Amino acid sequence: MLLQSLVQQTDSRQSDTPEYYLTRRVMWQIDLSDTDTVNAEPLVIDLRQDQRKITAPYTGRSGSKPAPIPFADTAQFALAHPGLIKGPDGERALSASPADVAKASTRHTAYRDLVTSWCNDHPHLRQAQAVATWLNSGPPAAWPHEMDKDHLVAISVDGEWIHDLPEAKSWWAHEVKKAKSGKAGKGNQGLCLVCGHVMPLLTTLPVPIKGIPNSGMNTQLVCLNQPAHFRAGTKQLGATPICVDCGTKSATALNTLLADPEHRAFADDSAIVWWTRDPDTETDMWTLRDPQPEEVAQLVAGVRHPRRGRDALAVLDENAFHALTLRVNTNRVIVADWITIPVPELKQRLGAWFADQQTWDGWNNTYTYWSVWRLALACARWDKRKNKYVDTTVPKHLQADLTKAALHGAAPPAHLLPVVLQRIRADHHLDRPRLALLRLALIRTTTRHRELCVPQLNPESSEPGYVCGRIMAMLEAIQRKAMPKVNTTITDKYLGTAVVSPRVVLTRLRIGARPHLRTIARTSEPAAKAMDSRLRDVFDLLDTIPAHLNTEQQALFILGYDHQRAHSARAAADAIKAREAGKELAAEQEADALPEATSEEADSSDKTLW
Repeated sequence: MLLQSLVQQTDSRQSDTPEYYLTRRVMWQIDLSDTDTVNAEPLVIDLRQDQRKITAPYTGRSGSKPAPIPFADTAQFALAHPGLIKGPDGERALSASPADVAKASTRHTAYRDLVTSWCNDHPHLRQAQAVATWLNSGPPAAWPHEMDKDHLVAISVDGEWIHDLPEAKSWWAHEVKKAKSGKAGKGNQGLCLVCGHVMPLLTTLPVPIKGIPNSGMNTQLVCLNQPAHFRAGTKQLGATPICVDCGTKSATALNTLLADPEHRAFADDSAIVWWTRDPDTETDMWTLRDPQPEEVAQLVAGVRHPRRGRDALAVLDENAFHALTLRVNTNRVIVADWITIPVPELKQRLGAWFADQQTWDGWNNTYTYWSVWRLALACARWDKRKNKYVDTTVPKHLQADLTKAALHGAAPPAHLLPVVLQRIRADHHLDRPRLALLRLALIRTTTRHRELCVPQLNPESSEPGYVCGRIMAMLEAIQRKAMPKVNTTITDKYLGTAVVSPRVVLTRLRIGARPHLRTIARTSEPAAKAMDSRLRDVFDLLDTIPAHLNTEQQALFILGYDHQRAHSARAAADAIKAREAGKELAAEQEADALPEATSEEADSSDKTLW
């Protein structure tokens, strides 16, 4: 199913990349002149500073006798360069090892035979004649001092790349298919598991996968080259028959997706690619990386009015969505996750994802949503001195796991909730991404407290953990009111203990709040009475303060703490606006009561202003 989808992806999108070509960084250019080539030395151009990338021939190669690649290969193949080593003074110099010289000579011979074969097949091309004349002159006796054996060298004639010629592209595709199909004969024919036709079968996939973090030059999508991988003693693709066209198209499609920023994202050592059967279909996948409030609000609103039944199933074939998560292990691609769903179902799941992590910012009176990478970063350690997260401490694979939970509509990893709580207790740092993670984990891992997992305050709840969190926020507000310039609040000192064992901490802090209330009463007795009354009302919601809280109750403690603070901040802001509005209304009424100025007085006032 996966390979079939990739083949369909290649068929639906017309790519400009020729078969068995790959974007590579060229470091040296050998420019030949088609006039008087015998007497003219080729022009060697250093392209290292240009960081130039070209679409050049390539196919996977490995082993002790790797095959050459025409027109654009390493200096060892193209120029018989033996390589550089570090000398006693630390500078790099040519290696004098006979083994290195012999290896370079052998590989250059194979390269020369391959390119000469192309020249012989195209004797009418002036470029082929120029290349053949250059190859017949033998390898160079000296190389540029900065050149090393692994540097990519490409050939051109009068500034035109040889590998860009239509004759070079078609010839190279034919050669690769012939080599990858194995020996000619009936044994090479078979039923392809991807397309279902009897076709020439591959022995190995001809195109390596590029673009996955930690991937090498020869990373394979399907690779069976160890005895433990064999089936009935059959190596490589013998047990998984794939025809030449399907193997090429699937690998090419995957490389194209990995190179397109609009269809891939990186998460630690993973790469996530996605596509739709209809290339023009909008998926809203980008919201996982960069959620914008207006677009996210539309997705969340769609959760309340889902398309069901035939409406969703009708678009399955036309708008199928595919997503693939890949990792690499010793040059083998690992398929960590694979999903195929209708696009409307994808949008429903994205909307549910943002609805489950939604938090309310009472200070700014807005709802907040967070990208997957930002949520994963919130599980890292908080550095107080630098005032930022330490990104190297993010749990491994967490970003990819969160993306998987969003796409599948599933619960996040089981370790997420304990990790976030541990970070909050250890760092004494609480921000909106961490609150979003707590709410997301509670909603998707339990149904017992769903009514409490709302973005805003639930004043009627009597759940012990939630109420204890509200009490902590109220006690902190009393302290701040009595001591506006306090440096270290009771939350800074006791939050880590209160979350786990609230009875001891809250009892002690309630006693300590009494002198603060007396301090407040000296300047505003109504405010002190109101704060004391609200605190008593919340305490009355509990039969008794719990001695210990479990993991879920600890998360609810944090949510209750934040909800109460956000609610109080919003109430304070509304009160200030009301007072300001009252003052403006009084000023307008006073202005209406004054007599209108005469024209002479108005002129006088203008003169005074100027």
